[in-house]
Amino acid sequence: WPERSARLKGPLTGIRPIRRLAMGPILRPRVVLLAGLCVALCIGLAAAQRPAMWKQEQAWKDGKGTPLAVTPNIMTGILIGAFWLVLFMTGFCCLFQVQTPQSYEEKCLVLNKQY
Repeated sequence: WPERSARLKGPLTGIRPIRRLAMGPILRPRVVLLAGLCVALCIGLAAAQRPAMWKQEQAWKDGKGTPLAVTPNIMTGILIGAFWLVLFMTGFCCLFQVQTPQSYEEKCLVLNKQY
């Protein structure tokens, strides 16, 4: 290590470099578990696709079904309104949790000698 420490300057001289492990035995089960979870998720997503429409969807496509009670624009308004309501209630509760003392001390803070 003398030739290596001669090249290094500063506070790092004499410190051995840390070697990285490509994949230790501890990480292998986690990688296998993560890969299995990804495969299971992909299989679940593929199985969730429906090849045919439901009766109500087919009726909407043919123009015979009842219209949606909540359109996408109404749903957007509901979601944004709910978000603002939650945000307002959070601020309202935090604001009224601020506590102030009932009375204040009238005497000044006594500071002794400051050197």
